[in-house]
Amino acid sequence: MRIDALTLVRSVAFDARPNYLNSVGGSAKMLDGTGINTPLRLAHFFAQALLETSGFTILRESMNYSAPRLLEIFGVNRHSAAITEAEAADLAHDEQRIAERVYGQGNPRKAQELGNTEPGDGFRYRGNGVLQMTGRGAHRTIGAACGVDFEANPDLATAAEHAMKPAVQEWTEKGLNAFADQDDIRTITLRINGGFNGFADRQVWLVKLKKVLIQVGDLSPGSEIGGVSEDVRSLQADLNALGAKPQLEVDGRLGPTTTAAVKAFQVAAHLNADGIPGPVTLAAIKLRMSARR
Repeated sequence: MRIDALTLVRSVAFDARPNYLNSVGGSAKMLDGTGINTPLRLAHFFAQALLETSGFTILRESMNYSAPRLLEIFGVNRHSAAITEAEAADLAHDEQRIAERVYGQGNPRKAQELGNTEPGDGFRYRGNGVLQMTGRGAHRTIGAACGVDFEANPDLATAAEHAMKPAVQEWTEKGLNAFADQDDIRTITLRINGGFNGFADRQVWLVKLKKVLIQVGDLSPGSEIGGVSEDVRSLQADLNALGAKPQLEVDGRLGPTTTAAVKAFQVAAHLNADGIPGPVTLAAIKLRMSARR
């Protein structure tokens, strides 16, 4: 039996907003047309969407950050905004000023990257909709591809008749069906998020969706564990060579034991110990391996 997208979403997102549910319900033709219609592709697509919208409950990115959270997310050596302790205390909970400082004229490099050219663009074009489309440039280009003027009216990106369009467009532009077929949540997350923010919770959503698909027979039992990746095999072999304790089974699956080994390496290498094998961690592992050889 093939489960439809709306039933799949309703099975895991119990507080989803009606505008999102209506948009998902009307998206069957669009999903079929872009190939987001296999169990794995649907699971990965909606895992990312549900994380970005907190279970389809969030319309726009909240910039209501406390001072400690500002430093954690946008502080020096964490983000191009490089917010200082004094700035964080001054900006805390002021959403418009925070957005302008992080995405707008207060952060020229990021503003240029996002196409935010006018004062106020940081807040006006903050994360928006199903995959949290960000920046004037994205609103313009994705809007043009979808035939909807999101640049002139950002609120259209969360309207029931349009909400799924930007997400499907971004997914398709970035060629993410191929990575969903490989069950590769790491690459999908990196291409959507630009990093690994919320990676553990993206995995949680993916497992929830896969369990629904297993129950209806669209995926085989055990599929929630995740697919086999040659990159993960290489990572596990390197961690074993560097003294992982206990030694890892080189099975290509990014499970709890491998995550714990990554975290142990990060602690030893004085990196951010989040257990995520991102670019910085992988580079450090390769450097240690080169030195060992």
